[in-house]
Amino acid sequence: MDRLSLGYLSLIVAAYMIGLSNLWKFPALLLKYGLGGLLFYIVIVITMIPLIAVAMESTKHKRHELLEYYYEEYGKPGLGLTFFVFDVVLLSYYALVGGWPLTALAIKDVTSSFSGNVLTLVIVFVVLLLVLMHGKERTFDIMVISVALAFISFLTAIFLLYIKIGQYNTGDMFLKWLGEAFAWKGISASMIRDMSQQAAYSLSLGMGFYLVLGEFLPNRISSIKLATIGALLDTAASILGTILISMVLAFSPDVPIHGTALVFKGLPQVLKAVNASPVLYLLYFTLFLIALSSMIPLGETIIRVFEELSRRPRQTAAPIILASTFVLGIASVAVMIYGGVDTIGILDGAVTTFVLFGGIIAAWAVITGKEYIPSSLRRASYIGVLIVGTLGIYALIQLILGKNFASLVLLLMLLGVALGFNGYLKGLLSE
Repeated sequence: MDRLSLGYLSLIVAAYMIGLSNLWKFPALLLKYGLGGLLFYIVIVITMIPLIAVAMESTKHKRHELLEYYYEEYGKPGLGLTFFVFDVVLLSYYALVGGWPLTALAIKDVTSSFSGNVLTLVIVFVVLLLVLMHGKERTFDIMVISVALAFISFLTAIFLLYIKIGQYNTGDMFLKWLGEAFAWKGISASMIRDMSQQAAYSLSLGMGFYLVLGEFLPNRISSIKLATIGALLDTAASILGTILISMVLAFSPDVPIHGTALVFKGLPQVLKAVNASPVLYLLYFTLFLIALSSMIPLGETIIRVFEELSRRPRQTAAPIILASTFVLGIASVAVMIYGGVDTIGILDGAVTTFVLFGGIIAAWAVITGKEYIPSSLRRASYIGVLIVGTLGIYALIQLILGKNFASLVLLLMLLGVALGFNGYLKGLLSE
């Protein structure tokens, strides 16, 4: 296996991009906004691809580690630390949400059970530790295997549902819903907002992994090609998700098709009613795989940064930082179950807002006009910076107007902590 080939590296990028929203968010948006939404989504993805390429080119230039890059190039290692703190927060709850489809096979109402949630976190973090303890080669291999298996199982589930559609004579309804997803429904302000945000989140724009990946890229690999192929595979996964949801709606048009309501209510209700429980299990397996393929690079990023901070070897650094993230996950579950506080919503509000600004931080070489970024790539990135910055400001305004002050305070606090350590990090990295 050539780990430095364009094909292999493209699968790594795709594995990072593809996540739960490809099934439980994008299809619902496409059914709502139709062809106009899809075309606008593609346009936004095209404008953001250069930002991803810039992030990879930045560390590829001098083979810097993440904190080292921001210290050596800008004297601001605190910017790099922002990725670390927000990735820890994201992994603490994404591990829970991504693990639910797996433990839901054995535990009824796992999302509301404290013991079920704890078991979910234990299983996921043990898997992550086993994968991440052995270095980047094992990490990347598991990512590639996970995304490949996810595509295979996803296509198998669609094929099995297609057979069920024939048995239940619901082909016309399937085509109706699929046509609904690709019908022209005009352009609206809400469509522009929702599809732009979905594009930024789906591309996993601002969480630091592209900077980590860039350090390992051979000079012969084009970052723009890598980002483009990854985005194409990510969009293909979203289209497959839309086909599958159209099949589900063909059997029952009133089922929920968004978020956890789709996974734990809509899918079980429909698939069990048409005697397709094996398809449900296959889809749960698929969801866990795509969640895992996104969690692994988050873990890789925080471990590499923690290695820089602690000067510890990977075999020591990985258990320490993953255990700390696990404890944070347990604490948020306890507050959610026993305190009645939507901790996942609070954490997600802060993280998803940072992702947008994180996309700009990752492309800081464009902001500062670094000469090692090709001029054509730099020019292509400007519109992406403008769009992501606008979306970030809009997300901040939404936190305020929606009175989501807990997420806003958490966002500002985490940024303050990361940037406040800038002086300390400069001293540490200069030793």
